[in-house]
Amino acid sequence: MNRIHLSGFNCGSEKSVGASIRYLHTWIQKNGAKKSVDPGEKPLETNENAIFSVESGAWRLLIGDQKVISIIGPGGILMLDHQPPGYRGPSNQYEILSRSTYYELPMKYIHLAADNKELLKGIFDFMAWNTSNISSKWLNQCVGDSYTEVKSALEWMNALPDLIRAKFTAIAFITDTTGVSRSHALSIMKSLKLGGYIEMEGGHLIKIIKKLPSGY
Repeated sequence: MNRIHLSGFNCGSEKSVGASIRYLHTWIQKNGAKKSVDPGEKPLETNENAIFSVESGAWRLLIGDQKVISIIGPGGILMLDHQPPGYRGPSNQYEILSRSTYYELPMKYIHLAADNKELLKGIFDFMAWNTSNISSKWLNQCVGDSYTEVKSALEWMNALPDLIRAKFTAIAFITDTTGVSRSHALSIMKSLKLGGYIEMEGGHLIKIIKKLPSGY
């Protein structure tokens, strides 16, 4: 299997995305090939580097087939590039969570539009946003305490659209996106629920009721 690198901005982070990235998303839809994929399928079996815009459904990206680093939903963008020969680092994996419609555009076509300054700004802004987002996630896992990781995961989950959030129990989402043990995460969530900070039902996060405390 090709060793691939995938990047994409998170579902739930749309408010932080500027006009240039929205322009990029629209440009891909206008010039790319429209495709559909069902859960369990692998649509990215291509030898070309490509960029994708998601119109419906949800994807999630994993690093080294373990930790979830992004959830991509409607309005999201993914960029696929193949690692060079000799690369020994972890390869990204991905999973289709629900039937998705997306647009695929080989990167070579973007190179042909190099005189489009707004498009280039969208690409650079997307790459900068993605790098900052991933760095922040790994920094939290490396230097943050367990509560900080759980807090960040709950806030991320709370920002997801209802249809996507409903696919995960809160504890599954936390253990998939952080390094916190299941038992410790459950203890933290129990305290937050008793404190009136979160509303839970059947193991699912319904909503964050009030701003989560900075410490535990």
